[in-house]
Amino acid sequence: MNDNSEEFLEPQLKARINELFRLSAPPQVTLELMRLLQDERTTPEQLQKLVEQDPALSAKVISLGNSSYYGLRAPVNTIARAIVIIGFRELQFLALGLGLAESFDLRQAPKDFDGQALWLHSLSVAWVANEAAHLSGLVVPGEAMLAGLLHNIGQIVLVTKFPDQYRLLMKAVASGQTYLEAEASLGFGHEMLGSVLARNWAMPQYLQDVIHGHHRPPSNAEAGPIHMSLINLALELVNRTEYRLEYERPPSDESAYWQSWPKLNRREKEKLLEKAIQTLPQMVPAWLWIMAESSPSRAG
Repeated sequence: MNDNSEEFLEPQLKARINELFRLSAPPQVTLELMRLLQDERTTPEQLQKLVEQDPALSAKVISLGNSSYYGLRAPVNTIARAIVIIGFRELQFLALGLGLAESFDLRQAPKDFDGQALWLHSLSVAWVANEAAHLSGLVVPGEAMLAGLLHNIGQIVLVTKFPDQYRLLMKAVASGQTYLEAEASLGFGHEMLGSVLARNWAMPQYLQDVIHGHHRPPSNAEAGPIHMSLINLALELVNRTEYRLEYERPPSDESAYWQSWPKLNRREKEKLLEKAIQTLPQMVPAWLWIMAESSPSRAG
């Protein structure tokens, strides 16, 4: 499959991409918070000290802790209490959502683009990847979750910063091509954009691998980056739930996983799918709250 490499871009478009990513950078508090949340030794007290450095994040952490999703009778008045109520995983989702919202405002996307569907899809992939990491023991669960959250970041870049190219892609899809075929024929796709962003933001190599190649899984799980194989597994399962993305369903090759992952065989995969089908809808109310709280229109 064509990977829409930068070397094939028109010089003017390539310069525009490089300038965009030179000027955009993830908020420092977000980066540090994500680092702490991936460290099993991190304490709520450490998180509290960091969150207190960002007034907007502090307000949203308190707001989420008081949301109807948690159904608490007594109000949450402190960041420390909110962190305990929310939990580390949801705090990661909130922090990343805020960080991405600062750099890429989905309100800039074409009106026909469903930003909520993309958000819920990415969160679902993150949830399944985290569960699969726990089951397999092959990947740090926090890394798997982050890879799931960020695997489609190039799609966010595409629709917010390059709407004209997105419209060309969707026109090609309307004519009968699949979304990935349209990207390949136009030589401009979300994997390439995400790869440039990941490199510019100095993301860990495993994230760069996943973002750059999540639609091109290795022929065998042992032949390529293990994070990429795990995310392709998560994508396969999520695409069997209501949180799939119809327009870019990834190829599936089951032979890439089961023989080399004894703790995550076909039976365990089906059990994980059933758990996802039952659990993901229960998570959606909190995720939608996080999404609303992360929106620039709600910032402050």
